[in-house]
Amino acid sequence: MFGCAWHYRQLVLRLTLREIEARFRGSLLGKLWAGIVPLFMLSLYTFVFGFLFKVRWPGLEGSTLQVALLYFSGLILFDFVLECLTRAPALLADQIAYVKKVLFPLEILAWVVIGGALFRVLVGAAILLVFYVAIDGLPPLAVLSIPVLVLPLALIAMGFIWFLSALGVYVRDFRHAVLVLAPVTMFLTPVFFPLSTVSEPIRSLLYLNPLTFVIEAVRAALFLAEWPNWAALALYGAIAWIFAWAGRAWFLFVRGEFADVV
Repeated sequence: MFGCAWHYRQLVLRLTLREIEARFRGSLLGKLWAGIVPLFMLSLYTFVFGFLFKVRWPGLEGSTLQVALLYFSGLILFDFVLECLTRAPALLADQIAYVKKVLFPLEILAWVVIGGALFRVLVGAAILLVFYVAIDGLPPLAVLSIPVLVLPLALIAMGFIWFLSALGVYVRDFRHAVLVLAPVTMFLTPVFFPLSTVSEPIRSLLYLNPLTFVIEAVRAALFLAEWPNWAALALYGAIAWIFAWAGRAWFLFVRGEFADVV
């Protein structure tokens, strides 16, 4: 799984950079949009939840801007997974030229999608960090655990890309179904509500969502200076690796018929 990406690392890098360039090609502001969009969303959350609804987060007695940053931190991770899910079903259909090439390693396209999505995560994280430092000063040392938390989430996203891209070749309806169902997952993810306010057994069921553990742990590290539960993180990482491995295995198993179906 990682050996293939390392072997074709230069190709993955070139394709990722090309995808990022293509996303902003033709626009007047170019790559500035990568920062404008998250800044607009942060301003919107600050105004709506802070000044209109005056939302307060249990356990976090802070300013309106702190609450907005808390929402923004969850949304960065949710958008990362959402982009991967919505891109996956049509990934191979949009890259027919690569599918028809017998020697092209199609499985690396999942790494390209992850790379493009992580670019947006990095931009959003940079904006989050700037505003956090301006409001609260230097973040706690627990934030050093955040990259470790995001890594298994990226593996799960990778597994979904391999699964859905392969299924999307045979069932074209998947691309439309994912577009409809993906936003619904926001209501099943603690982006705009604290998990502590949800009663059992619903709270335990929400942990079946792979985003729940990561969002809760990232917020705890950033706003409460709490390190993650390492045992739970190890279990989460093991499940993520198995899921990604299974997704790639399925992708490679059905890959031989892609050229005929597409």
